[in-house]
Amino acid sequence: MDDGEKITSNQLMAIMISTIIGIGILTLPRTVTEAVGPDGWLLVLVGGVVAIITSVVISKLGLMFPGKTMVEYSRDITTKTLGIIISLGFLTYYILFCAFEARIFAEVTKQFLLDRTPTEAIVITILFSSSYLARQDIATVGKMGQMMVPMFIIPAFLFLLPVIPELDPTNLLPFMRTSPLKFLTGLSTVVTSYLGFELLFLFQPFMARSRDSAKAMTVALTVIMLIYMLVVISAVFVFGVVEVQRLIWPTFSMYRVIEIPGAFIESIHGVMMVIWVVVVYMTLAVLFFSAVTILGRILSLKKHSFIALPLVFLIYFLALIPDNIPQVYDYLDMFSLYLGVPFGFVLPVALLIIAKVRGMGKEEGERHEKQTKKGS
Repeated sequence: MDDGEKITSNQLMAIMISTIIGIGILTLPRTVTEAVGPDGWLLVLVGGVVAIITSVVISKLGLMFPGKTMVEYSRDITTKTLGIIISLGFLTYYILFCAFEARIFAEVTKQFLLDRTPTEAIVITILFSSSYLARQDIATVGKMGQMMVPMFIIPAFLFLLPVIPELDPTNLLPFMRTSPLKFLTGLSTVVTSYLGFELLFLFQPFMARSRDSAKAMTVALTVIMLIYMLVVISAVFVFGVVEVQRLIWPTFSMYRVIEIPGAFIESIHGVMMVIWVVVVYMTLAVLFFSAVTILGRILSLKKHSFIALPLVFLIYFLALIPDNIPQVYDYLDMFSLYLGVPFGFVLPVALLIIAKVRGMGKEEGERHEKQTKKGS
């Protein structure tokens, strides 16, 4: 890899934050309150811890096989055939992920901003614009992430300040009344809101200091977890548990009821919608970049930029398969359960166990660690 293709720990954190906080945050308050009621914020906390632990596992795998992505070391750990199957599975996973992102983006945009614009036009526009960034190198993606993160985190916090006096903390009661079995069942729904952290499978080899990946992921996921908890708690404070469960996108609904004193900004939800558009663009672009990178490595291509355009039309077709919003979310639930959980949480642990049992990666990891320390 060229030096220009390396990213820093801060850039990795920015990529993760701007990628994971996408479409999931819109429905998060509703999904967690449907699962465990007022204890939804605790569910978010536990889900974040699970995601952090799994990201550390992925980081450990990357250090055992320095300079290699999941596409290469999955073949080393298992077999060449099984490794190709795993890589194709990840390729399918990211292509479908892009399709869901694009379709939900189009539906939300159509409802709040462009009500007369056809869904097809919105989908193809966001896909073409995302494919442009997906054709660039990892350093460009990292710089874009660093630029995007402050643009949505700072306003999201500031715009919540006016609603603080109107919050009703009693909406979070009763506290800790959820049974352990129900809590564990609900955990499967919230961990999917953290999907995207498994991008570390692909991005760690591109880091200038790959041994810092676990620390960077821990910080990034902690920030995401705190944002999620703030959104869930604020939505429940504003609407109450019962009302939150009736809203399709409670996060946007919350910003619609906020009023800035002095009418400095009359429509906060409009501003947040514009900011969210930028966030989803970054999310979709990174997922698109990952799909293109995996396909390029499967085909052993030196450059992957030319395969981005054909994927646009495939993702476009997949994004338009669901007939309506309820069907989109039904498909998304199946996607999260049957692809997201296995590839995001189960596979990293399985690969690490197999690698440890076979005694693989130890010499390469130690040699890389010594070279890194000398270089630093």
